[in-house]
Amino acid sequence: MKKPKGPQKPATPRRTRVGAPITAAQRSNRSAKAALGRKVLGLLAQELLGVCASAFTRFKANPGNGTMAMLQAYPSGAPYARQMLDDADKVAMIHTRWLRKADYVDEDGHPKVIAVLGDSPSFEALCSECGVHERLDRLLETAYRFGLSTRVGANRIAYLTEVLLLTGHRTLMLARAVVTIERLLRTSLHNAKKSRKLHEPLADRTSEVILSEEEFTRFAEMTRRLLSSFIESSDRHLLAGVARDNHTRSPKRLRRSGVTAFVFRD
Repeated sequence: MKKPKGPQKPATPRRTRVGAPITAAQRSNRSAKAALGRKVLGLLAQELLGVCASAFTRFKANPGNGTMAMLQAYPSGAPYARQMLDDADKVAMIHTRWLRKADYVDEDGHPKVIAVLGDSPSFEALCSECGVHERLDRLLETAYRFGLSTRVGANRIAYLTEVLLLTGHRTLMLARAVVTIERLLRTSLHNAKKSRKLHEPLADRTSEVILSEEEFTRFAEMTRRLLSSFIESSDRHLLAGVARDNHTRSPKRLRRSGVTAFVFRD
């Protein structure tokens, strides 16, 4: 027989946190952001289809059933995806400069809240120093959208971070996918040419096996370390090549060059 328990403390009622009601302006702002996100994803999707259609044409491959005619209505390149990735890169560069310039930080080294427009210190002045003043409005919107800065009043902007990771952002990841697929298809088209010499093919290789989830995780961790070192080394070689070009006469033809490396699983 169980002993009766001693006097019990009255149960403390749970408190439910109730947030402030969403105003009409906030609801409208959220709807506008969602609409913009859908529009951006749609433009990127069209570029991806157009890139594939262009490759089909050059490979002389026709998917049939009117599909080719539909795909050819889309742009054959990826200027919007490239612009989005370049804007993200430039915004990160601007925020790094913001963090390192003496008149943009306080006595403790923390970034000051600065003006959006006007003379230094301002976001407009930072854009001018980085040579991207003509993109001011677009870069400002990019900084807000991806959380590098936040608005403060009518003409002020506050620094949040200089780090912009593509992971976690659907639009940026899709933009990268569009550009990566375009590069892969162009490389494949180059390597498919019969007229090319044996030493001319561009690097293009995929190696794959089937792994368990545990083994894949172990492989991905190991590969992440190797790829980090490989990409950093490639970056140094690429930047050295740009420096050498700048010390000589401008080449007659410039080509976008680089390395893309990633781990995948189906």
